[in-house]
Amino acid sequence: MIMDDALTIVARDQVRWSLTANTLRAAIGRARWVVLGLAVVGAASETWAAQIHSAQPDLAMALGFAGAAALAVAAVIRQWRLGQERIQGWMMARSGAESFKREMYLFRTGTGPYALDNAAESLLNRREEILSKLRPFQKYRIEPKSHVETPRPLDANSYISERMNGPKGQIPFFTQRSNRYARAQRLLSGGEFLLAMIGALLGAALTISGKQANGAWVAVITTISSAFAAHTLAQRYDQLTISYRATADRLAGILGRWATKSSAPLAELVLPAEAILLEENQGWIAGADETSVQQNNRAATLQERSH
Repeated sequence: MIMDDALTIVARDQVRWSLTANTLRAAIGRARWVVLGLAVVGAASETWAAQIHSAQPDLAMALGFAGAAALAVAAVIRQWRLGQERIQGWMMARSGAESFKREMYLFRTGTGPYALDNAAESLLNRREEILSKLRPFQKYRIEPKSHVETPRPLDANSYISERMNGPKGQIPFFTQRSNRYARAQRLLSGGEFLLAMIGALLGAALTISGKQANGAWVAVITTISSAFAAHTLAQRYDQLTISYRATADRLAGILGRWATKSSAPLAELVLPAEAILLEENQGWIAGADETSVQQNNRAATLQERSH
């Protein structure tokens, strides 16, 4: 009963912080797309206004106001929804949820620090350590709307199915997610290449025709291309594709080696697998934090260029 109580508490924490991470991630993702769209609209509107200010002053004024408004709203959204604290909250919530999950799998398989008699106490002590790191982000916490069931103990087969290569296991998760990121990376990279080609051809055409008055559109295309690059950087598609594929391969290797051993203890599978997942989680946090700083710097540069 005591063990069930400890596991239930941690299971509730895991669901709570997973919901928090998912909610923050969705809001950040939407905000990034909105900022991208507003940057494109703002740059195009202001350039169009500059091109027609003599012939159509009223329309030019309206476009100028619209462009300025789009860029101003983009700046507000970037500050409100894409601020460092909110992104840090998302990263820490995801890290906390994965840390709780890792402890639960070690506990449920009776491996690592939970192979001893005081497993329940050790689990609750570890819970306190994780929660202490999440304390600054409690204001973002989302409570589960339904009852959280206590997970059952796991033997080798159930651990492999649930954690490793089952429908919701980590190997298919990392494989499928890396493929999705690779497709997104190709689409955005293709968009950047297309814009670069259009900008180059337009610049050459303007030079040949002598219509340099329309040269501002080359700058607009460059700005839009930079917006795509900033969005791609923020999403880290390329980095995550490589990292996730490597993690899936490493997990598959550990499972394969363990399966070749007759009567190998479960700990020889669980401990290396959970160590790899912990390493991936820590690497994801470090990469996301570094990229957040880079993306903020590029966003500031893009904002200046749009003006």
